[in-house]
Amino acid sequence: MQAERNRVLVTGASGFIGSQVARHLAAVGHAITALDLRPPPEPHPAGVKMIDCDLRHGKLPDDELPHVVHLAALGGVRPSMERPLDYLDTNLGATIRLLEHARKRGLRRFIFASSSSVYGPTAGRPSKEDDQLNPCSPYAITKLQGEEWGQLFAEKHGIDFIALRFFAVWGPGQRPDLALESFRRKILEGEAITIHGDGSQRRDLTHVSDVARAIEAALAWNGRGFEVFNVGTGRSHSVNEMLRAAEAWTGMKTKVHYGPAHPADVPATLADVRKAEEMLGWKAEASFPGRSPLPNSGKAALGLLR
Repeated sequence: MQAERNRVLVTGASGFIGSQVARHLAAVGHAITALDLRPPPEPHPAGVKMIDCDLRHGKLPDDELPHVVHLAALGGVRPSMERPLDYLDTNLGATIRLLEHARKRGLRRFIFASSSSVYGPTAGRPSKEDDQLNPCSPYAITKLQGEEWGQLFAEKHGIDFIALRFFAVWGPGQRPDLALESFRRKILEGEAITIHGDGSQRRDLTHVSDVARAIEAALAWNGRGFEVFNVGTGRSHSVNEMLRAAEAWTGMKTKVHYGPAHPADVPATLADVRKAEEMLGWKAEASFPGRSPLPNSGKAALGLLR
């Protein structure tokens, strides 16, 4: 598959990752159809077609779907513990519905946003794509099951299905309830911060711009069938380091309380990224925390996606 101007459907295109993926793919020459339940935080670039659709039961696009980047999902391991049926319906049911719909319309390649959470507890060692998986939350299980359905469609229907396991995505526009953005907001509002556990938990923090580049590389890859790639940096940072970074970016100190660890959290995530480097020619470029804050300095929109 060459890097010519391809038509790509991006689901979840108004979300944190999706909006930046749609913008990046349009900038490198893809013709983008952006699908979501709500409008994007900022208008999509000129030429991007927007579709208002609920993937669980809405009317799906009638035109041929040569390439799909499926990012729409309920995110977060902690809320999934309280809403397992919602996660099953949205993250798995909608994925299967989209797979079947796209198959009937000439789909060639399906890029699926999976998660490092499928690995489960790893004690800090780098996770490889062929490691034994041990998901420990409803969110993680739905991501693993999405991969399994993709493998089935690849084997039975000849679809190229590529699962990208994202590791702790951060950058501008993240949800306000997770890690860095939550820290930033509470610091600016003068609130104390509660950390589940002792703050030594570590995450492989991957910038959203690198995620967009990984998706671009997956679309251009000339391989076939079912494949899985880690999308991370191969480096990890503690929650306490994230707190210190948020304080540095806001220029303010805060009070911190440490509480019991959350049952859905894992001690550490760390990606073995050699496969993506060797097969996709992709490597993370951005590093945490960087020399300076994100746009708007102390008011940057920062956050973490498990």
